[in-house]
Amino acid sequence: MPRLKTLSDRDRKLVRLSPQQTTIAAIDKPAAPRPTPLRRRTEYQRRNWRVVAQITQFRLLPDGSIELALYDDNAYVRAGLPSPKCLSSSSRARRAVLATRAQFVARCGDPKAEWQDLGAVVNVAGVGFWSGRHLTSQAAPNGAELQPVTSLRLIAGCR
Repeated sequence: MPRLKTLSDRDRKLVRLSPQQTTIAAIDKPAAPRPTPLRRRTEYQRRNWRVVAQITQFRLLPDGSIELALYDDNAYVRAGLPSPKCLSSSSRARRAVLATRAQFVARCGDPKAEWQDLGAVVNVAGVGFWSGRHLTSQAAPNGAELQPVTSLRLIAGCR
């Protein structure tokens, strides 16, 4: 798992962890930087973003992280809850990321490798991450993601 996704990269201290409210449509708008940055060189990557969205689906990835498909106002973005084994002692916001993942699993269930429908409405914060263009559905066309998710508050759905 890339260090950018776990806030353990060498530029992690450049990230402003206080979340800035935005929308998924706003995250989807800018063109993807080319080449895809391997360091935090864009403003998007140096901020923690907060959105209100519906989690349409979630799944467990091979590295143990949980991938969320977030939807609002005809736009999608993917978000990630890293596996605890992928977080190092140097990961910023490590406790918050671990607590967020644990809360999600406790309230919404254990993820499986295949996509699971959900429909929960959440207030979620995550750090901007450029993944390159996705060719799959339920993702930002510009490759923008929120990785890692640093907080998640359920508004409706799950238990």
